[in-house]
Amino acid sequence: MNKIYFAIAILAILLGGYFGLSFWSQDNRYEQYVITESLRLDPYALKAYPSQPDMSKRDLNKPLVVFFGDSRATAWTAIGNTPFEFINRGIDGQTTNQVLGRISAHVATLSPNIVVVQVGVNDLGRIASFPNESRNIISNCKQNIQKIVDKLAKELQATVILTTIFPTAESLQSPWSNDLDLAIIEVNQFIKSLSSDRVGDRVIIMDAAMLLADERGKVRQIYSRDFLHLNEVGYTMLNDELSKILTNQVR
Repeated sequence: MNKIYFAIAILAILLGGYFGLSFWSQDNRYEQYVITESLRLDPYALKAYPSQPDMSKRDLNKPLVVFFGDSRATAWTAIGNTPFEFINRGIDGQTTNQVLGRISAHVATLSPNIVVVQVGVNDLGRIASFPNESRNIISNCKQNIQKIVDKLAKELQATVILTTIFPTAESLQSPWSNDLDLAIIEVNQFIKSLSSDRVGDRVIIMDAAMLLADERGKVRQIYSRDFLHLNEVGYTMLNDELSKILTNQVR
């Protein structure tokens, strides 16, 4: 009799796990469906920020700094106790093409003095899914970064602080860690080649990768929140360097 009860209990657990997994899969598929459909309706996520932002409270005596790019830009916090104002215009998950496509809507309307750009990792992350397209993915990423810089510096007449792409953290679970790391290194070399004479004197390269990386080229554990993102300590360290750059801009 005990064996029968035991078998029934095991069967109940297995059925519960099956139905639980089924519900989770359905929820996950529905969430992905919503994301896909929202991108079709608004591929650049222009609705994420107001098209006519309220700038009535802006202190015109303070230069405006805009953080712009993907989720790494979204998480970048303002520097306190500085003669600057900060606005964030990052959007999670965005590629360089999406960031390029929303400059007019999300940055130009702010008339910023300085734009801090962190972008590129979401392009390069696609190499895992499309390994045969790796060269095109890397090439398009470089071209879009160049276009972003040109549009901000030449058309908007803003000073661009272009950061190298943050390196990734150590992970045994990521299937695209090695390929992504190599792609980041290549694109960062391109970013560092964008010397100021190519876009006037309005571009500054901030080598965030060098500041964050350990001797293996991975993000130091003290700065890491997860595989792709930084914690508060990481942004505090970056802001120390950014503060020095901004101070030089107001001299």
